[in-house]
Amino acid sequence: MKVEPSVVSHFTASVDRYTDLPSPPDDFAMRAFTPLTGTQARVLELGCGTGHRLAGLNRDHADFRLFGLDITPVMVQTGHRVRPAPISFMIGDCMSVPFTHGQFDAIIIYNVLHHLVSSTKEESNQMRERGLRELVRLLAPGGRIVLEEHCVNAAWRASLIFFFSHLVSRLHLSIPALHIHTDVVTNFFALEELHNAFTHSGLRVVQKEVDRFPGLAVRIATFGDTTYQFCCVLERVA
Repeated sequence: MKVEPSVVSHFTASVDRYTDLPSPPDDFAMRAFTPLTGTQARVLELGCGTGHRLAGLNRDHADFRLFGLDITPVMVQTGHRVRPAPISFMIGDCMSVPFTHGQFDAIIIYNVLHHLVSSTKEESNQMRERGLRELVRLLAPGGRIVLEEHCVNAAWRASLIFFFSHLVSRLHLSIPALHIHTDVVTNFFALEELHNAFTHSGLRVVQKEVDRFPGLAVRIATFGDTTYQFCCVLERVA
């Protein structure tokens, strides 16, 4: 199984949206690292983009050792250029990260899993599960995963969105008002599927925030469903 080239092409075309992003002032990811204040934690962000979240961590936790990996070369190149923080950037695939087992005290993965797509829904679901297992492999004992995913509240709607977005990507259509962008294929979790994936991967939720995305455009794009922004801190089950 291989990540669709459309994922890279979309974020290559969208790099300008991420170039000037400021460091987050007080989002969930920043607050999740409060217990590690004063440590020399090794922190890896998968799908780091241009590194604005890692730059925020460097601002608040100068002793952290920060690493960022992204599959889109122009994102990494831009991060090198626009982020003055001491971040070790690299180009790579979050399905096969070039680090040894248990190397990181914390891992950030924000809105990446729903972009792990292949030609079929079944393969794409397997990729999401493999992505979670790769996080577990990289996590040191006692470490934490800080994760955000966009979710819907019914599995059949998640499947419908997957097939529709695959069709739209093949036609190279874009309807920004409905959150449909050229070459974007999405394989959203239903909330229950996400929790089951955590359990299957040996993870438990120790902290979370769940917000609903408002607006008619989101409802249309998700076929009348409610879309959630699910943020959590995960730890290994002992």
